[in-house]
Amino acid sequence: MSTATVSGAAVFENVDRLSQVEMRPQGLPAGIIGQLYAVARGDGEPLALQAAAALREPSIERVACVTGIAGGLLPRGEVDGPIGAAALANALVNAGKTADVVVPQAMVHVAEAVRAAIGGDFRVVSELEATPDGYDAAVTIEKLGRNRKGVFHTIFGAPLQDQAPTGDEFTEAMNRAGKLTVGIGDGGNEIGFGAIFDRAREIVPHGMDCGCPCHDGLVTSTATTIVFPASVSNFGAYAIAAALGVLDEKPLLLVSPTRIAAAVEAAVTNGCLDGGTFEPGRVADDGIPIEGVMAYVSLLRTIACQHFRTSPRHA
Repeated sequence: MSTATVSGAAVFENVDRLSQVEMRPQGLPAGIIGQLYAVARGDGEPLALQAAAALREPSIERVACVTGIAGGLLPRGEVDGPIGAAALANALVNAGKTADVVVPQAMVHVAEAVRAAIGGDFRVVSELEATPDGYDAAVTIEKLGRNRKGVFHTIFGAPLQDQAPTGDEFTEAMNRAGKLTVGIGDGGNEIGFGAIFDRAREIVPHGMDCGCPCHDGLVTSTATTIVFPASVSNFGAYAIAAALGVLDEKPLLLVSPTRIAAAVEAAVTNGCLDGGTFEPGRVADDGIPIEGVMAYVSLLRTIACQHFRTSPRHA
């Protein structure tokens, strides 16, 4: 789809622009998202538009929203990922699709609590039960991917020994079948960045050499059809939901800030940690306080709604 065919195409530029604003605390990598985004987009349309338009295709009926990091310091996962997956699944269902949120077994109860807070007629499925042949498309949100040597890493390049390649294998099977895959990430170590592998290794800290015994860098080699770098992975999922709302002429397809906040609180209550601070009980996302998260969602919904409002001409 060309934005030339969409009236007021600036709305999608604004959605993408907002998704690039970095707000994470000091100590986390900064200044990389805009660079990764520019490489991923190239000369193409805004990435939220690309993903939303592809997911709206009539051939896409059933979508897997794959997320979740469970293990080590995050036995019940982190906030970034499950909330965005639920919000996007809800938007897809309201756009006429069938959607599942696919998570590690240890996070099923977390995802179910998030679903109850978000609302929506989508299923929560353990990644042990999900099979690629059951879906027409997959969106991975903050799903760690292995590097060329099969090693998973944190954003600081530390190796993770307790991660299974379930998400990589699922995505690669979808790719081999010629199905649509979308990867949303914020650090280069998430599924999808294999699509811009060489450039991502040059841009992200520890991209060329992670410093761990593998010395192959933290960037995943698992590619997706579309990779969407965003300041926070959840924020990228919200951006795609907002773009879906514009395309479907349902500007409130992205759920309200209040429901997002309730979903974050539900995740934290059920053992999820804020991945930016690792403070137990902190209702935040990647170190961003919930007030900032709600403001971001509110701005996205405003951008979508304003697209359908007409200002009277002034004399």
